[in-house]
Amino acid sequence: MVLYGYTIGDADINPSQGGEQFAVYRFPISSPNSTPQKVGEINAANINNAELEGLGTNPTTGRASAVNEARGPNLTPGAVIRVNNVDQPFAPASASPTPTPSDLRRFGFDSGADFGRDYSVASQPIVLYNISSDAETPVGSSLYKITTANPGAISLVDGFGAPTTAAQRQGTQATNPGKHADGLAIDNLNPGRTRALASDFTSGDGDGNQLHKVDLLTGELSAPITLRTPSGQALNLDLDSGLAFTNSGSQRLLALLENGAVYEITGYQDELAASGLGLGSAAGANGAGFATARLLGTVPLPSASTGAIDYEGFTIVNE
Repeated sequence: MVLYGYTIGDADINPSQGGEQFAVYRFPISSPNSTPQKVGEINAANINNAELEGLGTNPTTGRASAVNEARGPNLTPGAVIRVNNVDQPFAPASASPTPTPSDLRRFGFDSGADFGRDYSVASQPIVLYNISSDAETPVGSSLYKITTANPGAISLVDGFGAPTTAAQRQGTQATNPGKHADGLAIDNLNPGRTRALASDFTSGDGDGNQLHKVDLLTGELSAPITLRTPSGQALNLDLDSGLAFTNSGSQRLLALLENGAVYEITGYQDELAASGLGLGSAAGANGAGFATARLLGTVPLPSASTGAIDYEGFTIVNE
């Protein structure tokens, strides 16, 4: 078995042809500097804002799915589209989950996704979680869940603080105000409602690069876990990110940035093991509220180095 990272470009690779085609690539986790393999193309002509930034791997089926950045440049978001089976064997199948309630509008401009258990249901079925955010407005970060049925249903996860209001659904009241995250990784080897992390590798929000623990039942994000370089300095990149656990064998936490850079994050274990949304103790690998990000390499994805195409979604599949 080999661990592969998957990502999807955010630009039409065949502009001279009709419609829009977005390329899916994979690369071996053991060698991120190697030339990536093009797995296939997603026909995105009918997908509103076709940036498929949310990528996750279903622990039950082992298949990868993608979710679009539903809001994009629009003040009012369009339909959420989930595209299944974007890994090998490549067989994309899209569906538009039904929003519940129908006026759900808490989408930000950047997003991440991963599969995990639904802790609001006794049987804890697997659902696709989607975190949506914007670093430059008071949107904060909102967590959604999408059921795996076809087309399924999408709903806002908001069970903390004040009850869900029309203002929150319509985007005029922030969820997790001041906390930006656009990558999501859920620990399916050691499941739990707070065994999930969201990533922020942007500096545009003024608070550096961070992780947040995520409560999958309430949608609440923890206080920040500051990312440091191996030499102990604060990491200060300004790039969108995808986040993924290997969820196989010796677990690792990796981030893929939009320019193809791959970082391994360590020291998160102490934070993730702390109860609830609390952070780890000073005796942990990095001390309370800190984790270390080490550059493993840069995937030479087409046009990534120039920024002409961004690669913001990331998941890992064991094949």
